[in-house]
Amino acid sequence: MGFLFVTVGGSMFGRYIWERYMLRVKVLEEWQRMLIEINGEINYSAQSMSQICRQMSKTSVYGKKFWDGIAKKTEERNAGLPGEFWREHLREYRYIELLSNEDKEIICQFGESFGTLDICSQINEIELFEKRLEKNLSDARQKMVEQKKICIVMGVISGMMTGICLL
Repeated sequence: MGFLFVTVGGSMFGRYIWERYMLRVKVLEEWQRMLIEINGEINYSAQSMSQICRQMSKTSVYGKKFWDGIAKKTEERNAGLPGEFWREHLREYRYIELLSNEDKEIICQFGESFGTLDICSQINEIELFEKRLEKNLSDARQKMVEQKKICIVMGVISGMMTGICLL
């Protein structure tokens, strides 16, 4: 009975590892959606940066607190450069550890230019970041599919090995 319990536990651990890959994909999909929404808000509604961030906060699943923090900072007078507080809030972003260094860099670079350019340049920048993020999202999806079986099998094997050692 203990052997089965440990094996199942190992399998659950493998699934946990795979779910982290899956969550990275979901977080990147949200960032992609946010870039599209921001592009639309800038292009069609001409809202301020803080209004756009408030809107993103309402629709975000994974970054509500992040967008709220950015909105508050942009509302303050003399808050500094957007890139400074963007990086600060990104460090506190709950899902940051799931993202690759390249994902983080794309998001940081976007934050440094967000709200600092004229509308035409801003739209072009956002489209550039969308393309870069799409490549990373595609890679993350591929890696998630590749890792699913490996993580689950490795979890079962580690559980079985632990069970054997405990016998």
